[in-house]
Amino acid sequence: MRRTPDEPLKACIKHQHGYFRGEKCQYCSEEGELVMSPRHLDQFGRVMAGVLRHFPDRFELEMDQQGWVAAGEFIESLKHQRRHFSYLTMDHLKAAVETDPKGRYQLVDGRLRATYAHSLELELDLPTDDVPEHLYFACSQEDSNEYLEQGLYPLDRQMVHLSGTRLNALEAGRHIIGKPVVLLVDVRAAEKAEKPIMKAGTTVYVTYEVPASCLRKLPDSA
Repeated sequence: MRRTPDEPLKACIKHQHGYFRGEKCQYCSEEGELVMSPRHLDQFGRVMAGVLRHFPDRFELEMDQQGWVAAGEFIESLKHQRRHFSYLTMDHLKAAVETDPKGRYQLVDGRLRATYAHSLELELDLPTDDVPEHLYFACSQEDSNEYLEQGLYPLDRQMVHLSGTRLNALEAGRHIIGKPVVLLVDVRAAEKAEKPIMKAGTTVYVTYEVPASCLRKLPDSA
């Protein structure tokens, strides 16, 4: 069952602390001004993810090889095709991007993109500096044996998605596996093998593949 959205998107006007999700500003506890209701925020997020990761053509948007679309055109197309979003402005988009808890989007100089989970073939130019020494990948016990022999490679997405912590990996894995095991990724070894890893979100990292020599199963995840 899908969880009912319960967090509104608001702006702290009184003390100018910016946008936030929830009932009160985390800095001053003021209730703030409503920007988007929980239901509309949930709907907007789902459409944005779909358009920027999978089907920009359905909204007649041109996407470059780095995944960017024109933010203004995205808003106008969404308003045209989803009439209940006729009120949307650039401020709504900015608020949604800035408060996204997973850091899934970028809005820069009038351009908008998702940073991971694409089914489209792109050449993302994400940062490769300050990547931790170790990252994590959750999978089933059966799949782990194959990965330890052959390495990690994309399946339904265009890139391999790694987690910044073991807990993040377990949380991601439980959505589709139930009881996942966790593989540890040696980032420095992957870099030496010329398989750079890029930072794509708050706790998400992406790469085109990870050699088997850079993987090991965590003892407590068997």
